[in-house]
Amino acid sequence: MMRISLNSFLAALFLIVSPVIFSSCGSESPPSAGDATSPSPSGSATVRPGSRELVVATFRDGALDELDAASYNGPQFLFKMIYDGLVEDAGNGRTVPALATSWEISEDGREYVFHLREGVKFSDGTDFDADAVVINMKRWTGNDRYAALASNKLSDIEAVDRHTVRMVFEAGEYSILNEQTYPRPVRYLSPASIEPDPGNPVGRFTAPVGTGPWMLESYDKEKEYVLVPNPHYWGEKPKLDRIRFKVVGDSQARVMALRSGEVDIIGGDLMGKIPIESVPELTGDPAIDVVITDTMCSHMIVFNNDDGKFADRNLRLAINHAIDKKAVTADLFDGIGKVADGFFQPSVPYVTPENNYGYPGDKGKAARLLDEGGYIDSDGDGVRERDGKPLEYNFVLSTGEFPEWKVLAEFVQAELAQVGIKINLNILDRNGFYETTQSTRMFDLALMRTPNDSWMPHSSLMELFGPYPTPGRPARVWTEPKLLPMIAETLATLDVSKRQGKYDELFGYISSEVLAVPIYYPVVSFAYNPKRVRNFEVGVNSFAPINWESLDVGDDTWAWKANWSKTGRTPRPSTAA
Repeated sequence: MMRISLNSFLAALFLIVSPVIFSSCGSESPPSAGDATSPSPSGSATVRPGSRELVVATFRDGALDELDAASYNGPQFLFKMIYDGLVEDAGNGRTVPALATSWEISEDGREYVFHLREGVKFSDGTDFDADAVVINMKRWTGNDRYAALASNKLSDIEAVDRHTVRMVFEAGEYSILNEQTYPRPVRYLSPASIEPDPGNPVGRFTAPVGTGPWMLESYDKEKEYVLVPNPHYWGEKPKLDRIRFKVVGDSQARVMALRSGEVDIIGGDLMGKIPIESVPELTGDPAIDVVITDTMCSHMIVFNNDDGKFADRNLRLAINHAIDKKAVTADLFDGIGKVADGFFQPSVPYVTPENNYGYPGDKGKAARLLDEGGYIDSDGDGVRERDGKPLEYNFVLSTGEFPEWKVLAEFVQAELAQVGIKINLNILDRNGFYETTQSTRMFDLALMRTPNDSWMPHSSLMELFGPYPTPGRPARVWTEPKLLPMIAETLATLDVSKRQGKYDELFGYISSEVLAVPIYYPVVSFAYNPKRVRNFEVGVNSFAPINWESLDVGDDTWAWKANWSKTGRTPRPSTAA
C-alpha cells in the first residue's frame, strides 16, 4: 500500500480544495448596511497559536457596526450572544430569570414590576441597573417598526429604585412577558455606547456592548468577526477563548470549508443553512458529525392579493391541491423535513388538527376547481385563462438563507404547469426580495416562512397578517380586515381556558379561507468536526442555535491546529500512516 506523509497529504488537499472554496464564496452576496469596519488583524480564519478557538461559517456579515440592541440590524443569534434580556426562553414554553430575578404582573396584564439581578456589569465594566433598563426601553418602544410587538405600546416606565423597574403597557396582552425573551429589540445596551445625536431621540449607537456572555474582539466587514468571553459576565463562563465567524456566502462553499478543515462548524437556519442535498453526504462522512433537530417554522407560498387577483377562494384552493406536498419531502428533499398539513406546525402552541389543516395534492381536484371557476385553456397553449387574462404569475424567492428554495420553486413551477398555470420564476438577492415583497409589491406569488420558536404564534400573527413592516402597509401573507380584530381579541385574552377557543376561531379561519399554500415543515441541521469540537449542544431555539458557552476544543487536536496557523489555513489531519 502506498504511504503518504501528512505534509504531502495536506498540501495536496489544500491545492485541490482551496480554489473551489475561494471562488465560490462570493456567489451569494449578503446585504450590507455600509462600509464601516472595525480594526481586524486578519480576514482569514486562522487560529491563533495557543488559543482555544473555534471557527464557524456564517452566510452573512455580522453587521457589528450597527448591531444596536434597540434595532433589527444584524443576525439574531449575535444579539443573544452579546446582549441579555430580562428573562430568557428555556424551551418547552418555559420563561426563566436572566437580568431580572423575579417579577410581578397585575391582574389586568398591563403592569409589570421587574426585580433586577444585582452586581451585573456590561462588558465595558459599567453597571447594569434600573436606569439602563429605562434608557433602553425608551429607545425602541413607540416605534412603528416594532408594531407587531405588544411591548411596543409602553405607556409608562420608571426606575423604582436601583434594582427595580416598573412598566405599564397600553393593553394587557398575554405575550408581553414572552416578548422579553426575544433576541431583538428587547435587549440591553450599555448607555456608554449611546452618544447624543441632535434630532435623534434614541441617540447614536457606537458599539455592541452588552451584559451577555460574549463581547466583540474584532470585525472585518463582509469577511469575519470574532467574539471573546465577557470578563464581567454574571452567568456560566464560556470555555473557549474566542469564536471566529467566517463569512462564506455560498452554501456549498461552507460544506467544502468544513470538509477541508477551514471551519469547524456549519449549519443553523440563521447562521447558514446546510444544503439539503449535502446532509446525507455529511451524515455518511465518518470525519463529520451531523445533528438534526425540529423547528416551529413553516415554509409557504403567499398570494399577493393587492389587486384582487387571488380573491377567488377556489383559485387559491386549486393551487393548493395542484402541489404534491408529500413529494416535496419524500422525493425532492430525500425525507428531510416534514409534510406540511396546515399553516402552522403541530408543535406551535394552541394548534390542533381541527383548527389547523391543509389541502393534499390532488391534480384532478385542482383541474375541476379551475374548470368550475371558468379558467379554461381556450387556445391550446397549455395555459388557462379567464376573461382574456391568462393564469400566469410572477413567483419571487431568495435562496441566500434557504438554498433549497430554488429546486422547490422549480418543482412548484412544474406542478402548476400540469394544471394549466404558468409560473415565471424570479430569484432575487435578500435586499431585492425584501424590496419587492414589502415595498414595491411587484410580485404575484412569493416563497416565505413563518417566524420560529418563541415568536409562535402570538407575535407571528401581527407580523404575517397585520400591516407590515409599518401601519398602513399590506400584510406579508394576506391582508384581511376581519383578521385584525380576531388577532387583537385573541392576544388580549388573559384567561388561558378561554384563549384556546379564540385560537380555534382564528386558526380555523386561516385554514378554511386558504390564505396561503403551506409547502413543507423544515428541520435545522448542523455539521461539525468532532476531532475539533467538544460538547456540541443544540441551543433552545433558532435565536440561540448552539449552546456557545458549553463548546470546547478537542484537547487532542487544538494544539495541532494552532501549529498550522502560519499557513493561513486549517486543514483536517489525515488518518494516513
